[in-house]
Amino acid sequence: MNRLSETLSACVRKLEALHARHDADAGVILVQIDQMARINSSAGTATGDAVLDEIGRRLENFASDEFGQGSCVDRLDGPRFLIVPSSPMSLGALRAQERALHVALAEPIVGDPNGRLSIRIAAALITRDESVAEQLRVAGDQLSRPASARDGVMVNAALAGNEVVIHYQPQYDVGTGEMVGVEALLRWQHPELGLLGAGPLVTAARAARLECELTEHAHRVALTEMAGWPKALAKLRVSLNITAADLGDPEFAGRFAAMAKAAKVDPDRLTLELTEQAMLSDPASAAEQLAQIRALGCAIAIDDFGTGYSSLSLLARLPIDYLKIDSGFTRTIDGSDRDRIVVRAIVDLARALGLLVVAEGIENERQLERLSELGVASWQGFLKSGPVPGDQLLNLLNIERRSP
Repeated sequence: MNRLSETLSACVRKLEALHARHDADAGVILVQIDQMARINSSAGTATGDAVLDEIGRRLENFASDEFGQGSCVDRLDGPRFLIVPSSPMSLGALRAQERALHVALAEPIVGDPNGRLSIRIAAALITRDESVAEQLRVAGDQLSRPASARDGVMVNAALAGNEVVIHYQPQYDVGTGEMVGVEALLRWQHPELGLLGAGPLVTAARAARLECELTEHAHRVALTEMAGWPKALAKLRVSLNITAADLGDPEFAGRFAAMAKAAKVDPDRLTLELTEQAMLSDPASAAEQLAQIRALGCAIAIDDFGTGYSSLSLLARLPIDYLKIDSGFTRTIDGSDRDRIVVRAIVDLARALGLLVVAEGIENERQLERLSELGVASWQGFLKSGPVPGDQLLNLLNIERRSP
């Protein structure tokens, strides 16, 4: 029996023992290291073996830390590894770890001439009622599929299963303290892991080139919810996020207008937010799309202002209404002269251009006082409220009105 057969047989026995011990299906992770031929050719097979040994050590440390003592890592054929957690784990729980595993393997390895390896990762559920060896073979075949294809399956499943939900972070007037708007933030209601942030789904959508589909779905959810809000919330302005991919789509503005009309939401209540990088990716297309959106009656905000590389001339040419100061500045505004200078410069620039400034990430009263002194118009942050489901906004508004 060759080494591969021996290793595979050992893995099969481990999984069968896990099935028997827990009477449950068991998730596994397969990892493939690409470009080993390049390393073997340029640095020699001894170096290539050393690289794989280092990968194995990193995988063992990761498995022990994340999946508990007793988890095992086996090297299969060539540059391919199998991770078997010490106790049965669901497929969703393992997939949630895939990106963390990428990070664990991302640090350059001595011996790799280019300092970085290409990694493929696939999670699989090994069931009790089928051949373990055959299931491992099929799982290994997944590694030959592009990661973007796996991301696409995940995103499409989330959209089809109505797993995309919207939470709203209140925005307050600096002078009056009144709630004047909310930012609509995407959340992922994972069927196994519960409520997750936007990061995993947005990252997968970007990799699978499904950003526009995800944005449209999130906007449709938010607009539908807005249409059903009570009269007391009707004056709140709602900010919706858009991406560079949206602005690069010549039909985006038309689709958005149709969605708002179908939901019977007045465009005057809406602000569309984009980052500096989204604005810069294709300035000509961005200007055209933003002009159409503005013509509907929507406002435009530049999010995380001060962290990118935007040309000041673009601010003068593009139809913009708000600048949102990144939370990195506001969190240290009470202790850093430099951050205060930057915030003041942004406020002065906005005032000169006829724009309003919104500050993000406000966590204490002293920060709010500083922003008031600098002339910021409105703010959002955990000082009053983090993002909440839409059905909690009315209660927050009533609490605010009862406050002295």
